[in-house]
Amino acid sequence: MRKITKSLPVIILIVLLISGIVFFLYQKSKIVKLQSEGSLGEQIYTQSKNPLEGKIPETNPFSVETNPARLVYPNPFDRL
Repeated sequence: MRKITKSLPVIILIVLLISGIVFFLYQKSKIVKLQSEGSLGEQIYTQSKNPLEGKIPETNPFSVETNPARLVYPNPFDRL
């Protein structure tokens, strides 16, 4: 009787370990099957298009004269 009570926790531990491994492998195969279908975000991304393609204006501030008052009012300190 003492031999059975001493080995009982070991047997329970082995059974729990084996059942945990089986559960983990089952869940892992289930996750792989779900990921192969493609997510909603992936489907939306592949179907979306850029509405501003080719319509974006040039935004370089140095290519255009940015001070409209420069031609109207002469700076007195530029003459020095």
